[in-house]
Amino acid sequence: MALLSATAFAQTAAPEEEASPPITVGGVDLESTAANPVAYAITYESGNVATEGANDTNYNVKWDGETLTLRDATVKVVENEHSAAIERSAPFTLKLEGRNTLTSLENTHAGKGISATIEDYETVDPTVPYALTICGDGSLDVTGYMAGIATGGNLIINSGTVTAKATNSSDQCAGILAELGNIYIEGGKLTAIGGSSSTHSAGLFCMGYGYNGQTIGGAVRITGGEVTAVGGEITESEEDSSDTGSTAELFPTGSFGICATILSLNNASFTNGAISVSPMEGEAIEVQAGADADTATAIPGSPFDNGDHDITDAVSDKAYFHSKAFTPAPEETEPVVPTDPKTPSSPADTSQPAPEAALQPGNTYSAGGSTYKATSANTVTLQSAAKKKTIKIPATVTVNGVKAKVTAIDKNAFKKAKKKLTKVVIGANVTTIGKKAFKGISTNAVIKVPKAKKKAYAKFLKNKGQARSVIIR
Repeated sequence: MALLSATAFAQTAAPEEEASPPITVGGVDLESTAANPVAYAITYESGNVATEGANDTNYNVKWDGETLTLRDATVKVVENEHSAAIERSAPFTLKLEGRNTLTSLENTHAGKGISATIEDYETVDPTVPYALTICGDGSLDVTGYMAGIATGGNLIINSGTVTAKATNSSDQCAGILAELGNIYIEGGKLTAIGGSSSTHSAGLFCMGYGYNGQTIGGAVRITGGEVTAVGGEITESEEDSSDTGSTAELFPTGSFGICATILSLNNASFTNGAISVSPMEGEAIEVQAGADADTATAIPGSPFDNGDHDITDAVSDKAYFHSKAFTPAPEETEPVVPTDPKTPSSPADTSQPAPEAALQPGNTYSAGGSTYKATSANTVTLQSAAKKKTIKIPATVTVNGVKAKVTAIDKNAFKKAKKKLTKVVIGANVTTIGKKAFKGISTNAVIKVPKAKKKAYAKFLKNKGQARSVIIR
């Protein structure tokens, strides 16, 4: 595990645009060019990869320059030939279809199932938001000697079933390792297992860097899905413990389900990073932690509802971690007691007016802590968002007894939320966004838009007040 040079923090301007680097799958380079925008490959039971005979109807691997699709693929690389089953020195999205297996048999620190970095650490551009995004409805079983999945930059897991394992390492290993970035788990089912190690093993290991007061990375945030993270066995020997030249001395020693740490390049010391859960609106997340699955118990405060909850202290020293998002059952209401038919019923209370059959344009209504302004009999504009960490703008909202479409976001709609707001989900019916609608939200916020309209929204959201570092997905 190489340490990041301090010169990385001096780089503030984005590098000159270059040709998109290829992606390497099982030692085979796949390139997306103007002449051939999509590259295909097939895999064999042995784990070998070949492009001959692969096409748009016969493939296990597809690359379009941004997204690598695995469809029932088996990829294996052997010792001394290739270090990772999949590797690229630029961001990409991994889409899973069917059942997929990736294995790296390289028995050095370079041995990783997937290696994805923003670019060379010496010229890293801190404005690039992610290195790897995993999505799809398929599954992936990925194994590497030092890490199942390793990224230089943010790792985002949207969906899919992912099992990432490290086999073992001389000093440190992890099922999933993210350096110079954060780990965001938004959905799917993830299992991360660290291998046996002499000093440090983790299911999820997120390592940020600090230099002269600036910090990049070092946070794990779970907003959905199911996560199981297990640290491996620590097998320290006399030879291992006497090695004073290893970089492992800079990292926490032990077995961890999740480990988030920030390494200071000023004095070569580390401090805790941040581990948090932030359920989507209407959901909750239950968390258990302990020495192993059999002895794990719910941590204080579990299950957690809306909002951002720091659980670092409760889980950072545990070898086993498990979380699961769920939709809470609605609260039970007291049953209505039937009246005695012999007793005359009281006349109906007519002091309260009946709900309007339609909304009155110009009137404002409240729902879920947010304020909406009617623009027609059945459409509204989000006028002021609730003061929450996560805001979901629904496609429709029921106000004053009317189910109305949310078609617009008003100017300065998120002014009340300010920097507390870290995630916004935009509903499918929004067609208008007012000036400076997102001004003041967190610089680390994520704005999630309808998948089918992602490119349109990327242009649509320009100059709406959010910082350039805000991620739009």
